[in-house]
Amino acid sequence: MATWTEDPRTTVTLAWERTEAAPAWVVYGEEGSDSSLRAEQPEPAHRHVFTLRNLQPGTRYRYQVHGADGYEVAGRFWTAPADPARPFTFVLHNDLQGGINPAAAHAVAAGVIQADPDFVLSTGDLADSRYAADYGGVLASWRLFFECLGDELAQFVFQSVCGNHDEPENPDSFWHRLIELPDSHDYTFNVGSARFIMVDSTESEAPSRTAWLARELQRAAFDPSVTWVVPAFHRPPFSAGERGGDGSIRDWWVPLFTKYEADLVLSGHAHTYQRTRPIDGVSYLVSGGGGGWPYQVDPQAPFIAHATSTFHFAWFRVTPDMIEIEGRLPDGTVFDRGALAAGRHVRVEPVFPVRGSDCTIWYDPAGGPLAESPQVTLHLERDGFSEFILDQPMERESATGRWRATCTVPESVKWHLAFCFFDPESYRWHNNHAANWQALVAREW
Repeated sequence: MATWTEDPRTTVTLAWERTEAAPAWVVYGEEGSDSSLRAEQPEPAHRHVFTLRNLQPGTRYRYQVHGADGYEVAGRFWTAPADPARPFTFVLHNDLQGGINPAAAHAVAAGVIQADPDFVLSTGDLADSRYAADYGGVLASWRLFFECLGDELAQFVFQSVCGNHDEPENPDSFWHRLIELPDSHDYTFNVGSARFIMVDSTESEAPSRTAWLARELQRAAFDPSVTWVVPAFHRPPFSAGERGGDGSIRDWWVPLFTKYEADLVLSGHAHTYQRTRPIDGVSYLVSGGGGGWPYQVDPQAPFIAHATSTFHFAWFRVTPDMIEIEGRLPDGTVFDRGALAAGRHVRVEPVFPVRGSDCTIWYDPAGGPLAESPQVTLHLERDGFSEFILDQPMERESATGRWRATCTVPESVKWHLAFCFFDPESYRWHNNHAANWQALVAREW
């Protein structure tokens, strides 16, 4: 399996496991080139992990893995582009477990191969470590995963986060043994203009992951090189039909997605396709049609833009200006289309303000209630709007139309700055769907 454990632009990791210990090696090179490189693992091992470095960005590679025990597999992978403005495509392929239909899982994998994305993203439920009756059942479920997706895994980087069936809380589970990731639970990676924030949402994990998630959302939202912020995790906060949304995630994470203006939140778990209307400024997509038996869905729910229950995958094309979304059947038929336009209102510099030091807050009013205002004022308080700090007139940049204000972060701030904007003449406010914005201050440890 090919994954990104380091910089997606210049590295890729190939990993596999065998029943007999043996030396192994990998031969790889750019597609279309006759030259190749070789990486070796001379010591006999059951688990083989090769991180190939110094690769060319935005390039397709071919490879062949070899084991002294006779194991051979050929494949290909793609590296992320160096230019963040370069468009790319990816596919979301989730949920084989929960009543897997092997024929459907094979068909979805074949459809993904036909779509030929640059890489594949998954929010888990790949095998059935948690609910299998015994150890033999665990092994059988992972064998079935590799049988159904073997050809797909040989074609693309497969970047995943765990689902509830994958049993990530067990340090001896196959999730940790078989899939090489930057972290087994939570991690981020960049491709082009997008930052993907992969977070463990299994069972009751939401509260314990919230601090990490908030800081990664802020790190992405205030980074000027990042256009798109895309959190991805297994359990959806919003879902209509047989499997509803997760209340814990709605309580703990959804307010953060609004405060930090996340663009697109990706989930599975419900074996349906559900693309929502923007909810407090954020679009959500549930895609759970990878092979687990489909659930009933309510396409008339008020927050739904399009919903259906069928085996499928979701396809995306990302540019600096737009994300195109398509729901596709295994045969490639497009049953839904949507699009998101880029438009972030707030950035803060530095990304994590420092107590006692200056920070600058940038506000882009385009598309908001203050778009035509001749003057904008920053309203700043500390923590949960618990103490007023200042109302400061902002300066407008004629070239960009953005407003800017620089102020000193008070020493009294406990956790974060909280802020919104208003027009001092009309007293019209932009308070981000009543959630306002926030900027966590820099840690001192």
